[in-house]
Amino acid sequence: MRSHYLLSLASLAMALPQHSTHNIPSLVTRTQLNLTDEAAVEEAFQAAVKARDAGQRAPRKRANQLIPIVVGGAQALFVPSMMLAAVGDVIQFQFAEGNHTVTQSPETAACQPLQKTVATAVHSGHIPYKAGQTTVGTFNVPITDTKPMFLYCATGPHCQLGQVMIINPSNTAQVVNYAKLSAQAKDNVDGGAPSGGSAASIQLSAAAFVPAPPEAGGGPPPPPPDSAPTQPAPPATSSAAGGKGKGKGKGTARASGSEAAQQPVATAPPPAAPVAAPPAAPVAAPPAAPVAAPPASPAAPAPRAAEAPAAA
Repeated sequence: MRSHYLLSLASLAMALPQHSTHNIPSLVTRTQLNLTDEAAVEEAFQAAVKARDAGQRAPRKRANQLIPIVVGGAQALFVPSMMLAAVGDVIQFQFAEGNHTVTQSPETAACQPLQKTVATAVHSGHIPYKAGQTTVGTFNVPITDTKPMFLYCATGPHCQLGQVMIINPSNTAQVVNYAKLSAQAKDNVDGGAPSGGSAASIQLSAAAFVPAPPEAGGGPPPPPPDSAPTQPAPPATSSAAGGKGKGKGKGTARASGSEAAQQPVATAPPPAAPVAAPPAAPVAAPPAAPVAAPPASPAAPAPRAAEAPAAA
């Protein structure tokens, strides 16, 4: 069957020792549980029944318990997905990453809210959890009888993808059939107003799960370096204009002026280039004018030499 029915319960098993009052007779195991594997479910179910019966036969009846169930997370599941609880216990649904609900359905109509026919049926409404929150949303459901309770998440296709659970199943077949029925459901129908429990919140440090660490984004670091170089340019012009200006804070003004002075020095060569261009033009003009004037004066004495022999 689909891999989304594989439940990793190790994380909850590690968190439970921190809550000694949560001595849960549940199906928390070290291995993965496939809800459609009847043999595996039967073995885990019988182990839970023995744990429950042992507690009931104890000389001193156990006190009512607050039993945490993790809703959502990276796999969008209920962890654990099967639970045996006694009358007087309170199931505390703790909402992990994502946006999820705890919604009760009929046994034969998976992914359909029981609220349609029973107004007091369990429905938490959508309770989100985002990375960075210091509190965790909860929905506490008191156990008033030991009848099976079939639950699913009404967000998107979560029910069809395997986010279902059963509290106090009568037998193994109930668990397997409900898991298969939810996978075949055509629609995932949301409930109405919250009912069947009470919404609250707890500190993240008291939750039965550890959220995934936030991803380190590479986008934010680049913008600060880009904005830093653009700001020193305007201060350089202001410090050059008033480098020896009087006023308070001379130490900081000189320090910033010395840093900014290095950049204006690099910009000084551009004005020097246009200064050399104008002198080149007037140097070529003067030699052209005096060359044409001298040849015109020696041409006059030639005719006078011819008149002298005629008079003799």
